[in-house]
Amino acid sequence: MSARIRQEWLLSLCGWTLVIAFLTLIDLLHDWSVPEKERLNNPLWWAGQEWGLWYLLSPIVFRALSRLEPAPKVNVTHYLLLMSGAYCSAMLLQALFDLVALDDPIAYTLYYFAPAHLLVLFVITILWHTQLRVIAQPDQEHPVLWADQGKDKAPVPFDDITHVTAASNYMEIHTGTRQYLKRGTLKELMAQLPPQFIRTHRSHVVNLYAIDRIQNKPSGSAIILLKSGAQIALSKGYKQEVKTQLAQSV
Repeated sequence: MSARIRQEWLLSLCGWTLVIAFLTLIDLLHDWSVPEKERLNNPLWWAGQEWGLWYLLSPIVFRALSRLEPAPKVNVTHYLLLMSGAYCSAMLLQALFDLVALDDPIAYTLYYFAPAHLLVLFVITILWHTQLRVIAQPDQEHPVLWADQGKDKAPVPFDDITHVTAASNYMEIHTGTRQYLKRGTLKELMAQLPPQFIRTHRSHVVNLYAIDRIQNKPSGSAIILLKSGAQIALSKGYKQEVKTQLAQSV
């Protein structure tokens, strides 16, 4: 068992033990401070039978939440699906236990626990976010750019990027085999890219290591031919800088 999983189980064990002990203490203090006819007279294990299932469910939810971490920002749709599944599972298990062990009607269990289990899942999310979540640090040896891939985020290694093209308020991130989208401007992107990337046009950025050759045009501009076969415009204003950088990178 990894240290991360042990931490998730330990947090669940300690947290729910404290909650159950606190609820039991409050119940005992209540019965001690009121007349006998107003006492609840609950058994000592009542809090455990009501909340004990979360000893198992909490670390399972922690583990599932941890699997949402590959991207810098958690996918909201995936999070809501996960929480919905956890909520339905908790309500089903609670209703079955109450029906079999306590002979409580399912409707009563749903009414009693529906808001409480929502609160529990909210607290679990806060604990995971503040105590357990690990924010992935950039890989210094193999740095990546996070780009859109459908509804998800995908890591694109800088070395795999051949060129970037501006398209409205998005950018098209090209590799030798795929294309990704990323919201933003080329100016913002250039601040994130390593020195091997250079502007060739107001709408294009190229990886110097992806260039095969430069084909001059009579107008003074040029076309950059990439090793992938793509052709990128090279405007007059960027031409000299590109040739200088290309010569230095050889």
